[in-house]
Amino acid sequence: MSVSGLGRILIVDDEDSVRDVLAEYFTEHGYEVATAASGAEALAVLPDCRPDLVLLDIRMPGLDGIETLRRLRQVAPAVAVIMVTANEDVDLARDTLKIGALDYVAKPFDFAYLEQSVMAGLSQAGARPSEPAAGDDPWRTLAHTTFRAVRGMAEDARASTGVRLEDAALRAAREAAGGRRQAAADALGEMELLLAVAAELRDLTGTDRATVQRAVAAARRGR
Repeated sequence: MSVSGLGRILIVDDEDSVRDVLAEYFTEHGYEVATAASGAEALAVLPDCRPDLVLLDIRMPGLDGIETLRRLRQVAPAVAVIMVTANEDVDLARDTLKIGALDYVAKPFDFAYLEQSVMAGLSQAGARPSEPAAGDDPWRTLAHTTFRAVRGMAEDARASTGVRLEDAALRAAREAAGGRRQAAADALGEMELLLAVAAELRDLTGTDRATVQRAVAAARRGR
């Protein structure tokens, strides 16, 4: 089984401990990770790193997170950016949504919420689920396809079957990245059950459901 990674993340924070904790978490969960200790360093490594998503601390010496965000939007408008903030800076973090941040997360981290936000950012390209292309990693495609489909659900449906579908897709991809074949297969089985429930409740359109089902089938073949 080959898993190429769920996405490339650039972690930007001036605190070594924060960078280390985030890098360890996302690496262990199947993501490709690079780090930068300042906004200036982040902009310098961007062309070589080519991240899919940036986790960007708001308060840093020198070039702070807000100015770094503005420059990122100029040079890499397609890259998703999630701001990292202390609790006392939540209002400031909300303001960054107006200048191009996708979301913000507060310290201390709720890692389950953080990863949900990261995967939503990685999956944001295109409003609808897309067909997997030949050669795509099936587990990464599964996670991204599921998150895009769930983002198209009604709010009440997202809060019930949608969140569970996202959790199962993430778990399947993480277990596959760790080489745990049976656990990945179990998560796929849970997804199939949830898709059946979503069909019965009409939580997903037929097109979106069929696309996710094909992604599940492709992941099974890729095991």
